[in-house]
Amino acid sequence: MDIGWEEFKVEASAQLENDRAFIFRGQGNSEWVLSTTIHRTGQLPTHSDFLIYFDSILPFVQEPIESWDGSRRNLDDPFQLAEFLAFLQHNGFPTPLLDWTFSPYIAAYFAFEGINHFAPQYEKVSIYSFNQAEWLKIYKQTYDWKEEEAHVTLLNPTYRGNPKQMLQQGTFLFTNQANVEGHIQHNEKHEGQFLNKYEISVKERAKVFKDLNAMNITAMQLAPSMESVCKMAYDRICTNLQMGLSPNEFKTLLESMSANNEIQPTPKNDAAD
Repeated sequence: MDIGWEEFKVEASAQLENDRAFIFRGQGNSEWVLSTTIHRTGQLPTHSDFLIYFDSILPFVQEPIESWDGSRRNLDDPFQLAEFLAFLQHNGFPTPLLDWTFSPYIAAYFAFEGINHFAPQYEKVSIYSFNQAEWLKIYKQTYDWKEEEAHVTLLNPTYRGNPKQMLQQGTFLFTNQANVEGHIQHNEKHEGQFLNKYEISVKERAKVFKDLNAMNITAMQLAPSMESVCKMAYDRICTNLQMGLSPNEFKTLLESMSANNEIQPTPKNDAAD
């Protein structure tokens, strides 16, 4: 559904009234489908390949990770396995998990965050809302990674050892399906029963980030680091700029802002003779 940012906020507010019944996910290109990072590699064409991931790949990566963070994990314990998968997901290693958040505004941040403000490659971002409460009432949830039957399972491991998950109000879908979106829609009796997809123009990026900054939803808040400080500063600059300015237009705008005392030029550091 094509929608403007102001209209999306109305939709989101209504869904938030349902006591965390809905979860949300943002993607930087509306043409992308919902698919986990490990399925996007194309290396799991069969169920036996899916099993290899758990039997061989996870134990292989477990040792270097634990040598770094000093933890000891028993991956035969389903709770510790879930925590480990969530940890890997939030640290860049491919998993059969799909990130979601209980906040539609955090989802909006991740939808718009990766857009090139000066030369956008895509026309629209997408923000999904998923009615997890209704899905749980109807469909079997399995936490057995050996399960062959197609499934999309809600997974909400503890935040311990994974502060990013806490800061991002994160939760996950665990699945053995390459096309999560297709699987959910196939099981809907009517369009939008479980899953809604909102498509918003990338041209609204500045407006979106102004609102998110006011909510303190920034890179620094969601994943504190020096890199995030730089991202936050960049995003705040972009909130004052319309999408896709040319270098000359950007220069003219900066000169105008400086003349109006909206920004102060950096003084030149003249060397003494």
